[in-house]
Amino acid sequence: MLESHKNNRIKFNKPGTQRNFILKTRNILGLTKGGLAKRLHISQRTLADWAREKITISQVAAETMSILSNIPIPKRHSIIDWRIRFQRAGEVGGKNKFLKYGSVSVNEKYRKEKWQEWWDRVGQYKKRPKNFQSLLKIKIPKKNKSLAEFVGIMLGDGGIAPYHVSISLSDQEMNYIAYIKKLSYQLFGVLPKVYKRKKAEAVDLVIQRKQLVDFCQHIGLVLGNKVRQQIDIPQWVKESEIFSRACIRGLVDTDGCFFQHNYIVKGQKYSYLKMAFTSASFPLVLSVARMLTKFGFRIRISKNKKDARIEDTQYVLKYIKEIGSHNSKHLQKIEKWKKSIDMLE
Repeated sequence: MLESHKNNRIKFNKPGTQRNFILKTRNILGLTKGGLAKRLHISQRTLADWAREKITISQVAAETMSILSNIPIPKRHSIIDWRIRFQRAGEVGGKNKFLKYGSVSVNEKYRKEKWQEWWDRVGQYKKRPKNFQSLLKIKIPKKNKSLAEFVGIMLGDGGIAPYHVSISLSDQEMNYIAYIKKLSYQLFGVLPKVYKRKKAEAVDLVIQRKQLVDFCQHIGLVLGNKVRQQIDIPQWVKESEIFSRACIRGLVDTDGCFFQHNYIVKGQKYSYLKMAFTSASFPLVLSVARMLTKFGFRIRISKNKKDARIEDTQYVLKYIKEIGSHNSKHLQKIEKWKKSIDMLE
């Protein structure tokens, strides 16, 4: 017997009757609460609610208990048909919804959209109750290449609000989303929640921890608009070659792209693989260009100062070999280019 919402209920006329019936059954069968719940195929929580007479017992459960213990079901009771019970529950729910929204026919989709609008505009910036965030601790990592890569990801597609940290990505980058979730858990002991945007093919990975917001600022990230503040790579990252490479990987995996440049000369087809890192913060573009130049790459900054580019295929391949990528979107483009080269040959 499985407890179902479609089971009729028994309502005993006298208080205490349901509780005593359950206790007698347990004593005769010599079962614990968990043992009886298991025999009835219900949860211990449900059995406890029945014993406290918080809710009425199901007819099928009472009949099963009577058969197992040879105790007759107490006579003074009435049967509540499950259809009537659900009708009453619907009436109560409708009344509560009317009192809350002024209408019974509130569109749930509309309500959720309005809540999201409130959250984006006001809710995420509201100050939490005192000591609320102090209960939500994170693990504080040491400065290492994983943290440096996280910094690169945040400088690329991340954002910091007063009470949460977020990373925005395309909903097509599922493998990279999984990678960032794993990286966040390894660093901070917290898994980001993933929210799908309704009007865009994008998702937001969100960690709501004030302690993480404070930590991010401590390691050189900024609260608020990154472009307005013309962000740059923190100095502690720049001072280490290992950290610098990891940070660049995070930057390119989020705000970088790999692309083919194809053209034909005298009937001969040519295809070159190129890479670009794009940002509206010139200090960030300049730092990436300087770091890559220091590591032996040939870099060109675009005229609008928003791109740092590697336009020589041999250096793009050098980048993949020495710095690498954790974003399968980039790796797939590189494999596609390699196949096109094989076809040309």
